[in-house]
Amino acid sequence: MLLESNTINVIKLLHQFDVLSNIDKVRLALYITENKNFNTNFNTIDIIILLKQILTILNHKSSKKIINFSIYKHLLLFSAKYLELSVIEKKQFSIEILFNIYNTDFKNKKINKVIRKRLLIFDYGYCLLN
Repeated sequence: MLLESNTINVIKLLHQFDVLSNIDKVRLALYITENKNFNTNFNTIDIIILLKQILTILNHKSSKKIINFSIYKHLLLFSAKYLELSVIEKKQFSIEILFNIYNTDFKNKKINKVIRKRLLIFDYGYCLLN
């Protein structure tokens, strides 16, 4: 974990997030980043574009259609639990899931390199918590 000040709700949800497959982690992070339910001065468009590119590499079929999030029932549960969090907890969770993706080995050199280079998680976290 990146943050030391996470609440119990965030920690519980992060433990469940750790169990997801890599592609589901990216799907959920993309969904939450697009529908974050809080304002920020950080340009999240770059993160969204990056996550979409990663998702396309992991599943080339996903680039050819609009993703219907409702077909991923286990991810809907995450989004419902996410909506129950306070604004600060939502910010903490969004930072932590992106940090988790930043630290994940996707067993694909291209994805790992792009994430290390373009996922500005530390800048994002600093912007949200200040």
